[in-house]
Amino acid sequence: MNFAKRFRNNSQVQLIENSFRILEIKDRKKILIVMLLQVLLGFLDLLGVMAIGVVGALAVNGIQSQPAGNRVTSVLEFLSLDGMKFQNQVAILGAMAALVLIGRTLMSMYITRRILYYLSRRSAIISSNLISKLLSQKLLTILEKSTQETLYALTSGVSTLMLGVIGTVISVSSDLFLLILLSGGLFVIDPVIAISTFIIFSLVATGLYFAVHNRVNVLGNESTRLTIRSNEKILEVLNSYRELYVRHRRAFYIEDISQTRMSLAATSAELAFIPNIGKYIIEITLVFGAITVCSIQFAINDATHAISILSVFLVAGSRIAPAILRIQSGAIAIKSSAGPVSGALSLIKRIGNSETLSDSEVPLNTEHIGFVGNVEIMDVSFSYPGSSEDAVSKISLEIPPGSIVAFVGPSGGGKTTLIDLILGLLEPKNGVIKISGIDPAAAIQKWPGAISYVPQDVMIVSGSILENVALGFPKNDQFEQLAIEALRISQLEKYLDSKEMYLDSQVGERGSKMSGGQRQRLGIARAMYTKPKLLVLDEATSALDGQTESDFSDAIAELRNNVTVLMIAHRLSTVRGADIIVYIDEGKVISYGSFEKVRKEIPNFDVQASRMGL
Repeated sequence: MNFAKRFRNNSQVQLIENSFRILEIKDRKKILIVMLLQVLLGFLDLLGVMAIGVVGALAVNGIQSQPAGNRVTSVLEFLSLDGMKFQNQVAILGAMAALVLIGRTLMSMYITRRILYYLSRRSAIISSNLISKLLSQKLLTILEKSTQETLYALTSGVSTLMLGVIGTVISVSSDLFLLILLSGGLFVIDPVIAISTFIIFSLVATGLYFAVHNRVNVLGNESTRLTIRSNEKILEVLNSYRELYVRHRRAFYIEDISQTRMSLAATSAELAFIPNIGKYIIEITLVFGAITVCSIQFAINDATHAISILSVFLVAGSRIAPAILRIQSGAIAIKSSAGPVSGALSLIKRIGNSETLSDSEVPLNTEHIGFVGNVEIMDVSFSYPGSSEDAVSKISLEIPPGSIVAFVGPSGGGKTTLIDLILGLLEPKNGVIKISGIDPAAAIQKWPGAISYVPQDVMIVSGSILENVALGFPKNDQFEQLAIEALRISQLEKYLDSKEMYLDSQVGERGSKMSGGQRQRLGIARAMYTKPKLLVLDEATSALDGQTESDFSDAIAELRNNVTVLMIAHRLSTVRGADIIVYIDEGKVISYGSFEKVRKEIPNFDVQASRMGL
């Protein structure tokens, strides 16, 4: 009982169980069938080994001109070879043994190749489903782990889980049965040799496993950590190149990355070498075992029996040794997979039961019939995990359709958190938010494109201006015209059809061929592509020059009564023309109303307005 409990509590056993649990029942059945086929192939190995033993006995008897023993005679009679010449019997049995052993190897290769392809495809499907489920989560779930940790779990983690754990288990199971079968066959031929062979190879394999398994676990975790850290540092230096250049800190990052990569190289080299230790030890064991068996057999038996036993041992050993090596390597591979797989299993545990996003094509819609751009916020509170204080506390607002509303206040006051709650990216702890009379997520699903959002840091993808504006939508008849209309509102149209820029211009990686203001305007154009009825701007004009910002504000003013605009802005000149100003500090609405009303109620706001001549 204690042994069974300890066995189930073994980390590798738990890893295997958790890995197989993510498979569907039909996948488990297919894997079971493959394992049974591999088991059946083990009988071919046994037949081949026995045939070689008969050949060895015949060869010695033939050389000595002695009749075959009872067992050999029985085999010859069964195969109808008893009436043939000695040379023909040896040739036929040798050919049969070779065909059986080679055939078994080829079939095993074919089955292994098919199952690996199958597991690779399942890995791709699981990764795709996980991505779909992850993207259906709220913002906090997505941000729970770093970008690199999530990326590693979705890609390398899932691949290692399917191929490094499940694929290895299938291979190891086949080899384990082969060992049992060959040991049983040897026991029938010669119990002493069978027991000796089993003990020798088992002791060597067990010793190797316990000698390296703890080290492999440490190396596997370290390899995962270093890989993630290396990727994070490389992305950091690429994404902040200008700052590091000016601060003259590029050399610091180079040294940091170099040290991390060197540590990773050492870890990877050690992980790659460990399986080879078993290979060399097994080779030595096979040679030592053959010499020992040969000496003992010739000392206690006649030459015929000794040669026969030695032939069987060598052939069986040539199959047993690689099998033990594969088992030992497989156990190490599963142990080293614990680190890479842990992130994937953790992610599956967190979101595995979630619904996937619908894969149905969402048509481009610019009409949004039935959508009303009003926002109701009723006694909403929210706090971030681990925080005892509310980031947003008991806020109630009613935003009428077609109005322009500006959220202002000190940094960290809760403005962005409130916007995330309005968009449905975060779930309120208390209270209710409705857009057009329904939950924000439901409104987005019912009227795709009716709500648009522009962040302060706009994500630009490699491609053309047109592809960036229509991001996520396929080409259609309206493709180009809608893009031009959106670019006009964002004040980027004036650059088109000039030497500097046109619709098919490539923007470079992350918009490297554009200025900061142009990238921000491109983000605004993307938001306007679907002609939204509710537009949310989160510091979306921070990179614009004064004139362009003024022109954009005029363009936004033209949307009044048709589009509800919610904006976060620190420039008071941007919010001067808003219908409603909402001043937020410490997660609470301190003042609400016109620009002049808020100015009277908030001294700091009045001081800032006065300094700007407003």
